[in-house]
Amino acid sequence: MRFNHSSIKYILSAIMLLLSLSACDFVSFEDGVTGDNKNNSIVPLSLAVAPDELAWTPWYYAEEKGLFNSSKIPFELKLISDTYQGTIDKFISKEVDAVAISNIDAVTQIVRRDIKADVILITNNHQGNDAILLHEGADKNLRGKKLSLVQYSARHYLLDRYLGRHQIPYDTVKIINTAELEVQNAMINKGVYGVVTRNPNLYQLIHSTSAKKVFDSRKIPNEIFDIIIVHRDTLVDHPEFADVLLTAWFSVMKKLQGNRKGLVLDAMANLAQMSRQDYDEQLLSSPLNDTPIKAITALRNRRLLRKSMRHLRHFVERHALNGNSSNWVSYPGRAPALLHFNDKPLLRFISR
Repeated sequence: MRFNHSSIKYILSAIMLLLSLSACDFVSFEDGVTGDNKNNSIVPLSLAVAPDELAWTPWYYAEEKGLFNSSKIPFELKLISDTYQGTIDKFISKEVDAVAISNIDAVTQIVRRDIKADVILITNNHQGNDAILLHEGADKNLRGKKLSLVQYSARHYLLDRYLGRHQIPYDTVKIINTAELEVQNAMINKGVYGVVTRNPNLYQLIHSTSAKKVFDSRKIPNEIFDIIIVHRDTLVDHPEFADVLLTAWFSVMKKLQGNRKGLVLDAMANLAQMSRQDYDEQLLSSPLNDTPIKAITALRNRRLLRKSMRHLRHFVERHALNGNSSNWVSYPGRAPALLHFNDKPLLRFISR
């Protein structure tokens, strides 16, 4: 077959067009741009973190060091700061895409509202971070007594576990629903028999008053822990979002294991607006999952998760906090329930 000059010119033009289209597809794939982001527009995504939880200070350090954003991702990640309840409210209303939260509040506030979310990281465990404090000389039998705490929170859960262990009927204790910021005043003014609180309030009350600790989260190991949850639809649309969060967290954790650990801890104590000594002492009560191996072990330990969730289920059902669904928690390898412990992002991170 012979081609004239015009035919050859046409064929070459067609080939060049196909090559250019293929190159465009390749660039889009490499940049992580999905079909929903064909115009290379930057998608705003956000993580909400309360600043008064010491174990979450690494997120603020990561933001300060610019560890959230790079030219390789098709979105801009913003760290949103608010009160703890404020961050949860923003997640519920979908003002933010991810939130740092305790497992207790994830169930009592997120699952309760039938919101689908994935746990991509267990950041830390509570080992003394929460406690029941009574005035000096007070009787540990709490029947008929008034206690201040945040209702249906991890502190409420801790109180229920104490009452159950000591066979004190739940309805014999009067709970005064008190914002965490007001708990110190309630204790200092002696308007209640005691309080159930967490750090830094716990640390400050123990060191500034005669309050005595009668029960803390060390007595119920692995039952209260903190997690990062992401709206499931966001994770489906932007799986690289989880990669960025995990990279930021473990980048900070790596710095905490190096020879500049002291400088990093100094910086985080400064971000928490406290002395290094106070910061170190309180951080001991919330040990971090500071390596990917620790994190994946925690996330895939079904035996411990089921045990902790079994106690939590009793708490949820006793206070009618389970919403409209009984299918509220699932573990790696299972079909996702409302709150799903999803190990895939972390496994992908480890295998890179």
